[in-house]
Amino acid sequence: LVQRETDLRFIRRLARRNGHLFWITTDQNGIDTAHFKRPPLSGTPATELVINLDSPNLDALDISWDTEQPTSAMAKQLDLNTKSPIDGGVSTSPLPPLGSAALSAIAGGTHSLHLATPVDDAGDLRGRSEAALIEADFFLRATGQTTLSALGAVVRSHTTVKLRGAGSRHSGDYFCASVKHTIDATGHRMELELLRNGWGCLLYTSPSPR
Repeated sequence: LVQRETDLRFIRRLARRNGHLFWITTDQNGIDTAHFKRPPLSGTPATELVINLDSPNLDALDISWDTEQPTSAMAKQLDLNTKSPIDGGVSTSPLPPLGSAALSAIAGGTHSLHLATPVDDAGDLRGRSEAALIEADFFLRATGQTTLSALGAVVRSHTTVKLRGAGSRHSGDYFCASVKHTIDATGHRMELELLRNGWGCLLYTSPSPR
């Protein structure tokens, strides 16, 4: 291996190529744990963000989306040893949607990408296809700000959070991609970047008119 980059960039490149993320967490005893896996979208949300309702804890929220992202991947290669075709196509993203409607249902029709990359077997090619769809599947991005005093908790990246008060389309679970913490004499502010691979929330209840 001829490595021309730092160890961290090398590991992150391998993670992205396989649809994984790489991050490190530290527990209360100071023990570090390295995580090399796909975005964890299942489980109970770590915290609840509220906007437009009574007792909101978000100062602002900006939401943007792009539904022209690919929803399937076509990937074919030729085995140089056996001269047989290698098919690594994937019809859908392997991750569960964070909303009631996935990107494939929202986009209306199939948007395919053609993946051309050298591989040794069908498993490797399929992994590359899944990685490309995982990255494209997060078509919705939200940015917002909150404080420790308003939220009563610290938001951590690579966890899921629940958003309430953003309407029937945008309320629901989100994946927290990054958090920027600003701590000074006035308080603890958190700038959040949230991602979602669907919209709609089956458990959403419209707020009562004020």
